[in-house]
Amino acid sequence: MKNIKILLFLIFSFLLTSNTYASSIEKIDAIDNNTVEITASDDVVFSDTFVEGDIKILKDMKVSYSEKDSTNSRKVLLNLSDDLLANNSYSLITILWAEWNIDFKIWNHLDWEITNPMLREWDKGIEKINIIDSKTIELYYNYDLTDDLFEFKILSDIPTTGLFSEWNNVVDLWIKWNLEKNTDYILMILSLEDINWNPLVFDEDLYDFKTSADLVEDVEAKDVVLAAAKEDTNTWNVEQVALATEETPDTGSATWVLVLLTIIVNAAFFLRKKLIK
Repeated sequence: MKNIKILLFLIFSFLLTSNTYASSIEKIDAIDNNTVEITASDDVVFSDTFVEGDIKILKDMKVSYSEKDSTNSRKVLLNLSDDLLANNSYSLITILWAEWNIDFKIWNHLDWEITNPMLREWDKGIEKINIIDSKTIELYYNYDLTDDLFEFKILSDIPTTGLFSEWNNVVDLWIKWNLEKNTDYILMILSLEDINWNPLVFDEDLYDFKTSADLVEDVEAKDVVLAAAKEDTNTWNVEQVALATEETPDTGSATWVLVLLTIIVNAAFFLRKKLIK
C-alpha cells in the first residue's frame, strides 16, 4: 500500500511539473514588411516541412480620447489617433470591464450605425456604435453608465498566409498585407506545434513588437484607403471630440474575430493591468 502511494505521488508530481512547464518567445523581428521572424526558446524545434499553428497579427490602434456624453449617460465619445480603413476588420475591447466589447468591419463606406449581434437581451454592454468619421466613434450602451473613467483598445486584423521554419527554433510568419513602418503591433499565439506535432505551451500568449522606421519593403506597400464617410454625419460631435483631443493627452497604452478571441485578448490585457498594479 505504501509503495502504491509513493508511485501515485511520483506520477502526480510528474504530471504537475510537465503541465506547468512552458516554453518562451525570445525575440520577435519584422525582418521586412512581409515577414515576421519569431524566435522561441532553445527547447523548441519546428518542422522544416509544415508548421501547424494559428498566430494572429493585430495592429494596436491608439485611442487618444474617450469621455461620457454630458447629456446621454449611455453614450461615450471616442477618438482615435489612427484612421479606420476601408475593408478592414476591428475589435473594440474595453480594458476595465470584460463585457464591454464589439467586433465590426468597415467596408467601402463608413456605416452610420453598427449593432452588436453578440449582445444578448439580458447582458450589459455595448449595444451599438456610430462611426462618424475615420477617427471618431460613438459608443452606445444598453444601461446608464455610472463611471467616468474609460480605457479602450482597438485592434485591427493583419491577415497572414502561413508559417515556415528550417528545422530549428525560429519560425517565419508570412503576412498577406504589408506591415507599416514605425508601427505598433501585437502578436497573439492561439496555437503552435513543434516538429512532433505536440502543442506548445508558452508563458505568454500576447507579445508587443514595433516595426522600424526603415523597414525593408519586400513587397509593394499596400495603398492606405480611408473609408468614406456618409453625408449624414454628426458634425457637432466631430467638433466636440476634436476640441477635447487638443486639451487631453494621448492615453497611449471584427466580425472575423470570434467571441473566444475577444475574450482571450480582453482577459490578457486585464491580467496585465492587474499585475502591473
